[in-house]
Amino acid sequence: KVSSAEQLAVQRQVADLLLATKQQYSDRQVAIFNDVIGCLIEKVDRQALVELTGRLAAADHAPNPVINRLSNDDDIAVAGVVLEHSNVLTDENLVEIAKTKGLEHLLAIAGRAQVSETVTDALVDRGHAHVTQKVVANNGARLSELGFVKVVHEARTDEALALMLAGRADVPPVATARTS
Repeated sequence: KVSSAEQLAVQRQVADLLLATKQQYSDRQVAIFNDVIGCLIEKVDRQALVELTGRLAAADHAPNPVINRLSNDDDIAVAGVVLEHSNVLTDENLVEIAKTKGLEHLLAIAGRAQVSETVTDALVDRGHAHVTQKVVANNGARLSELGFVKVVHEARTDEALALMLAGRADVPPVATARTS
């Protein structure tokens, strides 16, 4: 039986190997990393998992299945940094999480440096005022025309949201006209 200290050491070594280079790995190498790290994720304790997540969140060549697994973790200490910072997550990954996870996960997604219209629509559709406010305050979050219409409608009863919306330079005139 392998001790948790030994598992942590292996996890660190594998992560170091993955993070040691900025070059793209072959599909076979990524699959091997995915398998090894995937097994380690299932065996390490919470603190080690949080550490691994923090290290992998910045790796643009981390395996998507591992990053997606970490981003779906119910523990926001594990998922949050990946949701907010990983460029490996696809819009499909983020939309699925936005549809199924709780407020803390939604807030982490809303805080990403860049958020596509598809993802912001999923966030706004959930109807959490704090999430909508964070999306609107995030200049890297793109809202669709329909998203703007929904936000403008919500802003009628949410003064903080209305002020944030007024500060955006990309509000289309049609969004405000439809709700007048």
